Amino acid sequence: MKQLLKSIYIPFGSQYYRAPSPTAEDWEKDLKTMTKLGFTMVKFWVQWRWNHPAENRFYFEDIDRLMDLAQNCRLKVMLNIIFDVAPAWIYQKYPDASMLTLDGRRVGPQTQPHRQIGGLGYCFNHDQVMVHFFQFLRETIKRYKDHPALEMWNVGSEPELTSSMAEMRLFADNADRMGDMLCYCDHCRKKFVEWLENKYKTVDRLNRSWNRNYHQFSEIELPRTRNTFNDMIDWRMFFVDTLGKNVEKRFRIAKEEDQGKHPLLCHHVFIQGFPLVSTANDPWNVGRFGDLHGFTQMDDAMMIDILRSCAKDKPVISAEMLMLPGYTLDLPRPTEMKDIKRFIFSGIAGNLKGFLFWQYRPETLGREAPTWGLSFLDGSSTPWLESYAEVGKELQKQAEFILEAQPQPAQVAILYHPENQVFAWLATGNEKSATDSLLGTYHALYEQNYKIDFIHPREFNLDFLKRYPVIYIPFPYYLGEKVCSVLKAWVKAGGVLIAEAYFAGWNVENGHHEKIVPGYGFDQVFGIKQGVVKPASNDRNVDIVITHNMPFIRKGKKAKGHFVQESYFVSHAEVWAKFLDGSPAITCARFDKGKAIAIGSYLGLAYHRRYYPENGALIASLVEEAIQLERPRFQGQGKVRIDIMRDHSKGIMLIIQNLEEKKVRGVITVPALNRKNFVEIFSREKLKFTQRKDNLTASIALSDREVKVYRA
Repeated sequence: MKQLLKSIYIPFGSQYYRAPSPTAEDWEKDLKTMTKLGFTMVKFWVQWRWNHPAENRFYFEDIDRLMDLAQNCRLKVMLNIIFDVAPAWIYQKYPDASMLTLDGRRVGPQTQPHRQIGGLGYCFNHDQVMVHFFQFLRETIKRYKDHPALEMWNVGSEPELTSSMAEMRLFADNADRMGDMLCYCDHCRKKFVEWLENKYKTVDRLNRSWNRNYHQFSEIELPRTRNTFNDMIDWRMFFVDTLGKNVEKRFRIAKEEDQGKHPLLCHHVFIQGFPLVSTANDPWNVGRFGDLHGFTQMDDAMMIDILRSCAKDKPVISAEMLMLPGYTLDLPRPTEMKDIKRFIFSGIAGNLKGFLFWQYRPETLGREAPTWGLSFLDGSSTPWLESYAEVGKELQKQAEFILEAQPQPAQVAILYHPENQVFAWLATGNEKSATDSLLGTYHALYEQNYKIDFIHPREFNLDFLKRYPVIYIPFPYYLGEKVCSVLKAWVKAGGVLIAEAYFAGWNVENGHHEKIVPGYGFDQVFGIKQGVVKPASNDRNVDIVITHNMPFIRKGKKAKGHFVQESYFVSHAEVWAKFLDGSPAITCARFDKGKAIAIGSYLGLAYHRRYYPENGALIASLVEEAIQLERPRFQGQGKVRIDIMRDHSKGIMLIIQNLEEKKVRGVITVPALNRKNFVEIFSREKLKFTQRKDNLTASIALSDREVKVYRA
């Protein structure tokens, strides 16, 4: 990160300007206040509709003044180029610019609570619209690339198909709204057929995948139902590819015009609110581009680890900290110091290198007014603005360490598979069947202090997988030949695979269900074959009885599966748990040097949706029982997360978080760190460690949701 910045500092501040708010008379006062508070960076939006009001005419006077004020106030600027608000003249010049829904409605141009100036709705596959899109990008970068206040460009701000139209995303969570699916215009149909020709090369190969009998590509019909799988998965992944190509071109043009003077940032959206099936949001797809990455930070560590995982060695910052979200008369709870510390230091633990709050002043326009702000409506200080500034000042004292420090390497990988997200929606009517499975599995392991990466089919090769002792695959119905062949070789070489029901149950290449499940020959890896599968009868849940003692759950305890009860014929596996009818529910088999654990239902899904404590204990136990991994531990009543950041020349940071809404007291154990004298960076409290064999132990007490940060 240090190499991308002009000096050693933590990018810390807020989003400030989204025209036409705040008004010009407040700019100088607010920016001066930011400097006094210790802010180092401010973000301004340059919006296509606002700053390109007529064809071949640009309006940049507002940004010009703001840039000069920022320079005078010694604030570094991130310029955020916003494309989803297309100018009114675009829709007049091109009456077919708008996207078309499945049920035949033209979308937009329209407003949203967070896009009050309108312009949403144009199609990314409309070539003439895209000419103007990229012209605006070139003109913006030419104008500001030499301004001394500019620190970095954000040219990929939340790229997603629905272009901020939140209501168009909802069918991914409710298939009854499928008529909102985008986009069925002639431009998309033409390019989809070309995309299929490029993917399959021949109609025969496409026919094998889709199980059709087309004679030529021109006969292809756009998928309109969720009754078959491969055709609709191709249709949605076509839009993932469309977005990827659009973002790639943004970065190529920005690099050409900027001539490498400033780093380029891609800003990702959080997966919980932006389902892949409706928004085409795959972080790995756009994560290939840019010098650093940003994201919209919610109160969830999983998104931090997803972005860190897809960014690889590129820095990640919180480009929008969403801490005071709300709408008119649907107001947020005021933010406290402990909330701010939790956001920021869970981010530091996940290797974030900067933080920009959304936003400085509360919103005054549309349904988001009067929420979101660090200050009061008139710009005066709030208690949470003062707390935020206090944390920022402490971060700057730690800047050299934070910019260089790295978290411990991940011990467990969870598979993030975009096509499987679409499959989950097709199969269940709700993409959250897959997303919630990821969330539940992740949090069960996070709460037990495992360090977790996410992996993606793009990355699959044996050398890459060998860095992980354990791979956990929730909701693993759709995997494909490449993923399965590499996974099999990895298990054979010594990996521990843990997977839920219907493992590789869908044959991707031939478009049919596998005759033997687990599929692709994994019945030999798991030492089982699927037997009778029953629906979960009790509120979609099914009891799983543990049949021997495990690290976090004892024999006789019950966990809950979800959706299905998949029993097994066992050939060469141990049975670790059973269903109430006595059939095997969880098994573990050796496969050459590795192990494969099968779960006959969906544990993570039930843990996320119903938060059964036994499910969290069982998920972590499966990892711990299969392989003992060195990690921090907490002994006491409650859940405490302990993260270690290390820079070998500058020391160690311990970040200790109480994950619960109650006081906790207990003992933490960390691997020997060659240092024993730790001091809390805010309170100056000392943490006294005792050496025990290869570990250090210390007593700790935390109030509800408290975060303590120690340096040595």
